[in-house]
Amino acid sequence: MNFKWFGTDGWEISFGNRTILFDPYFQRIPTGFFAGKFNPTTPIQVNETVIDQHIKKADHILIGHGHWDHIADIPFIAKKTGAMVIGSETHANLMRAYGVPEGQIVQVKGGENMKFDGYTIEVFPSLHSMGPTKKFAVPGHRISVPELPKTVGELPEGDTLIYLITIGGKFRVFLMSSANYVERALNGLKPDVALVASIFSNQIHDFTPRLLDALNRPPLILPTHWDNFERPFSDGAHDLRDVFGDAGNLDLWVRDVKQHSPNTKVVVLDFFQSYAA
Repeated sequence: MNFKWFGTDGWEISFGNRTILFDPYFQRIPTGFFAGKFNPTTPIQVNETVIDQHIKKADHILIGHGHWDHIADIPFIAKKTGAMVIGSETHANLMRAYGVPEGQIVQVKGGENMKFDGYTIEVFPSLHSMGPTKKFAVPGHRISVPELPKTVGELPEGDTLIYLITIGGKFRVFLMSSANYVERALNGLKPDVALVASIFSNQIHDFTPRLLDALNRPPLILPTHWDNFERPFSDGAHDLRDVFGDAGNLDLWVRDVKQHSPNTKVVVLDFFQSYAA
């Protein structure tokens, strides 16, 4: 399998002739979020040139949750590739608002285990991370098809989902879009590779040891959603320690992982870097 990181929570996962995208996001819209001046009326922008440069094909697009830094580029990518888009009711209604064909949309809520040719995609209910106030920006749902969203504040979380891809009945990949989870839903999964988010994990009781135990201490972790996604790609990947202190310090979190699971390998990628597992 090959894993390519697009920054934020965006990934391309390829195996055989299959390509699965997870929360692909390229625009890195400056909303003031990391300056403490979040502007929900910031216009949604899609850089089609950058997407065309990096996305050539896709069989599935998995939506972790509905915030702009996860979902804003998906309608264009879905229509470009014809990929099946999997997400919650909110995510499905947003896809409909953008004109993604109904035949491409699969609406889930957690518990589904979908069989494809040589692999499965299983869906688990999850939770969004919590900041110091135990809240997060832009909560909410879309229970019907809204008008075409034009601002980042019109893209609510709309449920957070975790996915497990199993290839050939053996090799398992765990996909997480935000630093929170429902422990009981994950016990015993035993992934070979885990994409784990860590921002604000220090706001969750025993976040790292409980997650590692639930996942049976995975052999390989690829950190995700740890960078400042409002800085341009040309700046390179920077964690959020200068914004959130220890809560955004990726090195501290990696150290925490190694303390609780010494045999787990943690590989930190830079933008558009790939890793084969």
